[in-house]
Amino acid sequence: MSNFSYRRARAIFVKEFKHILRDPFTLIIALLLPLMIVLILGNSIEFNIRGIPMSISDMDMTQSSRKLAETFSSSDYFQMTELDNPSKGFDRIVDEQSRAVLIIPPNFEQNIPIGASAVQIMLDGSDNSSIMAVMNYLMTINASAIYKISDAPQTSQNQMLRVKTRYLFNPELNSRWFSVPGLAAVIIALVAIMLTTLTICREWERGSMEMLLTTPATTTEIIAGKVLPYAILSFIGFILVFLVARVIFGVPFLGSYVVLILATLLFIFGYLAMGLLISVSTHKQEVAIQYACVIGLLPTLILSGFLFPIEYMSRGYRIVSHLFPASFYINISRDQFLKGSAISDLWVSFVAMLIIAIVIMTLCVWRFKRTLE
Repeated sequence: MSNFSYRRARAIFVKEFKHILRDPFTLIIALLLPLMIVLILGNSIEFNIRGIPMSISDMDMTQSSRKLAETFSSSDYFQMTELDNPSKGFDRIVDEQSRAVLIIPPNFEQNIPIGASAVQIMLDGSDNSSIMAVMNYLMTINASAIYKISDAPQTSQNQMLRVKTRYLFNPELNSRWFSVPGLAAVIIALVAIMLTTLTICREWERGSMEMLLTTPATTTEIIAGKVLPYAILSFIGFILVFLVARVIFGVPFLGSYVVLILATLLFIFGYLAMGLLISVSTHKQEVAIQYACVIGLLPTLILSGFLFPIEYMSRGYRIVSHLFPASFYINISRDQFLKGSAISDLWVSFVAMLIIAIVIMTLCVWRFKRTLE
C-alpha cells in the first residue's frame, strides 16, 4: 500500500479525464475563459497615457508662441483646446474638461533673447496614477519646443547638453508587450486554482470522493491521478494565451521555449497544489471559492507585480508577495518574451517556485491523510 502504483494512478487519471470531457463547465473554464480574459484585458490595459485633454491660452500670439502650441498639439499625448481667456483654465480643470492648461503670457517672444520667457502649466493633481506620466510628457515636449523656437544650431556645445534616450527590450514602450506576458500568470493561476478547487469539492459534495477513498489507491496516487488532468488543461490554456500574445498582440519572444515551458509547469504545479489544498480543507464549493479568491487570486493580481511593481512596495508586502509563485513566474515570463535571459540568470525564481510548490503539495498530502482519519 505504501508503494506508488502507476497503474492505479493512471486509472484515476483516465477516470478524471473522461469526467472532464463530459463536463462542459470545466472545458469552458479551461479553454474559453483564458481566451476571453487575455483578449479583453490585453486590449483594455494601457499604461501609456494618450489623448490627454489640454487647454491652451496664447496671450502672445507671435511666431514663437505658435511654435510652442504646435509642438504640444502635434503630439499624440495631448488633445489641445484653445481658450480665449486664461481665467477659464482653472474652471476647465474643475469641470474635468481638461487635465492640463498651458498659459503663454504676453511678451513671451520678446523675453526669449534675455532668457526671461516663461509659461504657466496647471495640472490636475487629483489623479496620482497619471500625474507623473503627464509631467514627463510635458518636460519632453517642452525640450523639443525650445529647439524649435530658438532655432539653435547643433553646435558641439549644444550637443553636449542633449540627452538621447534609448529604451531597451521595448523601444516603443508598448504596454501590451509588458502586460500580456504578466497577464498569462493571472490566467493560468485562475484556471488552475478554480479547476482543482471546484471540481474536487464537487466530488466531496456528491459522495464520489468517499467511494474513491475506499479503493486500494494511496493518497499520493489519488492526488496524482486527480491533479494531472487539470495540469494538462492548464498548460493548454497557457498555449492559447501564448498564441494570442504572439499572433494577435504581436508580442515578441526572444527567450527559450524550454525555459518558459519549464517555468510554466512549475507555476501550474504550485497553483494546482494550492487549489487542492483548499479543496481538501473545505470540502464545500462555496467556501472553497471564497478561499480561492482571498488566498490565490487577489495576491496574484495585487502582490505579484502584474499591476504594481514589487520593488516599490513596503518591506512587509514584498515578503508576502514572495510567498506566492506568481511574482517569480511573471518575472520569468516577461524576461523570456522581451529579454531572453538564460536559465542561469533566473535560477533563483525557478528554485523559489519549486520550493513553494513542494511545500504546498506536502501540506496537501498531510491534510488529505487527516481527512481520511
